Amino acid sequence: MTTYQLLRANESLLRLIADNKINVADVAYLEIYSKFEKMKKEGHKVGYITVYLGDKYGMSERGIYKIINRMKKKLNLDD
Repeated sequence: MTTYQLLRANESLLRLIADNKINVADVAYLEIYSKFEKMKKEGHKVGYITVYLGDKYGMSERGIYKIINRMKKKLNLDD
C-alpha cells in the first residue's frame, strides 16, 4: 500500500480530523484519557486523577489537563 492509497481510502475521516484541528499524534494519549474516564466513573476527583496519571506517565498535571481538554472537545461535523 502506498501513502496515496492510505490517504485516499481514509479521505473523509482525515478531512474531519484536519477540519477540527486534531493532532493525529494525540493517538498516543488514548490510554491516558481512557484511564481518566474510568477513574472519574469510579468517583475519584479530577485533581487526584491528574496527579495520579501525571506520576504514572511522567507528565505534569498541566499536561494531563491539556490532554483531557483536547480529548473531550466537541467536534464540528458540518461539511
